[in-house]
Amino acid sequence: MLDQLHQFLLVEGVGQPTNRVLVAVSGGSDSLALLHMLSILRATGGPIPIVAHLDHGLRGAESAADAAFVASIAAAWGIRAVIDNARLPPGTTPAEARIARYTFLATTALAEQVDAVLVAHQADDQAETVLMHLLRGAGPAGLRGMRTRVEWSEWAAPLIGVGRVPSHGPPLLRPLLTISRSALAAYCATHHLTPRDDPTNRNLHYVRARVRHHLLPQLAAENPQIVAALNRTARICAEDYDFIQQALAAQWPMLIVEQQSDLIIFDRAALRSLHPALRRYALRRAIAELRAEEPSLAQMDTAIHLINARAGRQMQLTAQVWLVCDQRTVTLQHAGAVYQHVPQLEAPVTLPECGVVMLANGWQCIVQPDPPPQPDRWWLGFIARPSGPLRLRTRRPGDRMRPSGAPGRRRLQDLFVDLRVPRSLRDRWPLLVDAHDQILWVTGLRVAADIASSDPNQATMWIGIVHPIEATQE
Repeated sequence: MLDQLHQFLLVEGVGQPTNRVLVAVSGGSDSLALLHMLSILRATGGPIPIVAHLDHGLRGAESAADAAFVASIAAAWGIRAVIDNARLPPGTTPAEARIARYTFLATTALAEQVDAVLVAHQADDQAETVLMHLLRGAGPAGLRGMRTRVEWSEWAAPLIGVGRVPSHGPPLLRPLLTISRSALAAYCATHHLTPRDDPTNRNLHYVRARVRHHLLPQLAAENPQIVAALNRTARICAEDYDFIQQALAAQWPMLIVEQQSDLIIFDRAALRSLHPALRRYALRRAIAELRAEEPSLAQMDTAIHLINARAGRQMQLTAQVWLVCDQRTVTLQHAGAVYQHVPQLEAPVTLPECGVVMLANGWQCIVQPDPPPQPDRWWLGFIARPSGPLRLRTRRPGDRMRPSGAPGRRRLQDLFVDLRVPRSLRDRWPLLVDAHDQILWVTGLRVAADIASSDPNQATMWIGIVHPIEATQE
């Protein structure tokens, strides 16, 4: 086991005496065995271990005793220890406790300038994780379980997103992931180590405890090697997932039209040409690069349906991300940035039969007979040219319209609410109206029924709300 650990550290590039590794030590048998092995390796030319322990403060005197135990062990073995207390409130969930723990590990890793962070997850933990993901429903990304190496950009992503840590830092390593819980317990017994016991691990209120103490033993009655089988599943799914990611990486440059910190624009035709599995992973990658929460399968299915449907539609994909499907592009954008650069109207404008009208902030309204080079949601092609002059105006009390694809008339206010248009933008949002003051188009958002041409080449007139930069590009 010691040789296996040493070889793992060498392969990961942190096995030399000049390397520093932060070790998460709870005081249980797994982390205590890991720390003991690292202390032996250090004496024979291994890396410098530094202990990290966070007392969540959820078990009162018991957890305080755990922290004191870890501190005393580290002192006895001549290892530097960083001990902290989170003082989390009663009722804190395991997920919230985990965030606090990893926040502590990330900030400590940076402060100690370590080359890697080591955690003591082992093979039984892996089996439990795979089974929990399977119960919730998962594909290769979930069924691969925990990985032996996770880069900083991924394991510290929630902290990077809120600016609490820098974008670069040490990886998270799991050197014991192929070793069983019983083997580590036996190691502790052989070396006369007395690990601490956390009763939370037996609390059947938590899913992991029920999986560990009820479900896995039942499955072991059918397959005594269930832990090994679930670990093989994780390894196979990890390899399949890596293959999918490599295939996606090869396609990614052809898919992307533009990529910024808060916006990713796909070529719609290229995205639709992908195999459904790659298309789904492309969207997941984009959402991950926008540092937003992972969407559910239902949200992904809705997004795929929208991409395959008629252009000019949009949806809030997750709490943080909007998806907009135009004629040639698919845009994923942070919700706070969706309306960052939009047209606003200072005063009513009567449109010419053909030509350009300047709006506020340099925006333009263009009326022309031919389709633009790249129609998107800011362009409207008419089935038939409306009679009488068209105008742009802002909203009025009681405004209603009959949106395309929806039954009956709807209040404009309700449309703004449904589309989550910020209140600050609603009063000056340009509305295209006809000679009878009927709303034909809530520009960029919704078009009235029986107005737009389904075939761009059959439209008799085009109206676009265009930013000058876009106009120059065209």
